[in-house]
Amino acid sequence: MDDGRLSDRVRSRRTPQACNTCRRRKTKCDGTRPRCRHCASKDIPCVWPSIPTTFTNQDERVSTSPTASTATPPSVAGTTQGSNEVALPSRSALRRSFDRFFSHHFASDFCSFDYRPDFEARYQEKPFLVVSIIALCTSYLTTEEALEDFGFSSGHEVWCRYAPIARFMARASSDEPTIANTQANLVLALAEFLANSGSRHWMYAGTAIRMAQIMRLNKEYHQNHSLREQEVRRRTFWACLLMDRALAYLLSKPRTLSLSNVSIALPSTDVSLAYREQTRGITLDNLALFEGYPSEIGLTPYFLKAVCLWSDMADIHVCHQRFRDPIPPTDPRSHMFRCAHAVQEWASSLAPSLQWSVENYLSQRELGQGKTFISLHALLRSALCVAHQYYLPQLDGSSVLLDSLDAASWSLLHREPVLVATCVSNAMLVGELVTSILDLGTGYLDDLRSIWLACSVMSVANTYLWIQYASDELSASPNIRQKATTYFDTILSLLASWAPQRKAAKAWAAALKTMQATYRAAYVGEVPQTPRADGESSSSSDGESSRGYQPQPGDGFPSMIGAGNLYSYLRMITTDPTASSKDLRSVWMHLAVGWQQELSHSLIAEDL
Repeated sequence: MDDGRLSDRVRSRRTPQACNTCRRRKTKCDGTRPRCRHCASKDIPCVWPSIPTTFTNQDERVSTSPTASTATPPSVAGTTQGSNEVALPSRSALRRSFDRFFSHHFASDFCSFDYRPDFEARYQEKPFLVVSIIALCTSYLTTEEALEDFGFSSGHEVWCRYAPIARFMARASSDEPTIANTQANLVLALAEFLANSGSRHWMYAGTAIRMAQIMRLNKEYHQNHSLREQEVRRRTFWACLLMDRALAYLLSKPRTLSLSNVSIALPSTDVSLAYREQTRGITLDNLALFEGYPSEIGLTPYFLKAVCLWSDMADIHVCHQRFRDPIPPTDPRSHMFRCAHAVQEWASSLAPSLQWSVENYLSQRELGQGKTFISLHALLRSALCVAHQYYLPQLDGSSVLLDSLDAASWSLLHREPVLVATCVSNAMLVGELVTSILDLGTGYLDDLRSIWLACSVMSVANTYLWIQYASDELSASPNIRQKATTYFDTILSLLASWAPQRKAAKAWAAALKTMQATYRAAYVGEVPQTPRADGESSSSSDGESSRGYQPQPGDGFPSMIGAGNLYSYLRMITTDPTASSKDLRSVWMHLAVGWQQELSHSLIAEDL
């Protein structure tokens, strides 16, 4: 055969361009787009070289190619046929989403994990992060905005359009740890959590944490990067820690990140970031030794310290430490005593300008830190309630008839005045804080809508109900009972105002109503006729939320019957709002009659 013809034939079979996946694996690629045969046969992501971003005018849809995406599935609309490009909305729509992200979530939820001018100048290079931000901010869209910016009739329709794209991109980039992918997974985790759409949030948060760990963002090993990039990496890690701490409490799951493995500086100010200044090297351990003005380092380090201190107390609640620690909580050697002392010491050491007052709050609000300032003080107060409520003596029929001992040999009916007084006083302080902001007017309401305030109010709600129903000597004053009732109703109203935007707030409100009904069953004997206190059915009417994984009792979620006292019931009621609704009729009947053996015998009889 002629050598020239053979050469031409070989050249004709040569693939004009191989996908990145085949290049990396050094396998033959047939060049088929959007998914080559090799990747399709192995069911692995097929990644193609990025296509330059192009747009011609402000109203044109921005088209960008994700750095780590697979072929677009048919169900994901808005992508360019024959490539892996993701069609983003118009610039005006992006600007609206970015503005709301930076005003509502950037600082308090994500530790300001990027430099905004850099992000806005290079957002086309971070499509996964951009789509996640759009998904998170869809709940703020009015009907007019959704139609004008996205061509949909509601923010929920925009969510249903962009959330699947973000999930798809999360799966596609799950094995490519980058700062942008880490940040995108964090944003998507919060979006899924607030939308109450199954348990995806835990998966995305876990992916972000694993990426941060594999890149060793928890260590100062990044000298090859610019000072600004080093600061962004630090902030991204602290954002991972914030998400870990919030979800661990709200879902009653153990914390993933341990502070013993963290040796990086706390975030610097945005001014220092803009000027590319070297970090001051202030850490959680030496923050208390800082002798300068708070304005020199900003509010964020103090907020992070408060989150960590609160989380240590919350972990005592989540992990049932009362039944594990053999040392009484009033003993200085006990874990709870040391954690509570650390909270009290830190709160008292804050500079006057950082102490709680409406005046200080308004000053911080002018700096764009109002929500963070409220969260900081709500956490410090609820920290001395979230674990202490464990020791409020429940004098309902169940506890009286079935008295038992904890790990320190304390009776569950034991009343320790110091613990009760600390719990009640700090719960009342949280109520006063929330009320003082509401008294300023509706223009300040948004500063109360954060996952950190949700953590705080969910920590103290049980104490308000205990004051109302337990008839303790500390709450004998009608004034205290009336305040507790008012604060509980205020929390419900606050969550109800947030519910149209965030389905998680509706789940929290339902949990508090169920808790209230449980107290009435235990102390008054009123057993509701409906399976749930709020009268809603256990099945979700929202098809989007029902598609996610939701643990069932006995299938990844504990059975209510397994709890042996009222506090355990109350704890389980507020556990994991993503879990399927629990049938509480048997629990209420149990609390009303106050005899666990009767319940056990009736269940055995039913089985027979």
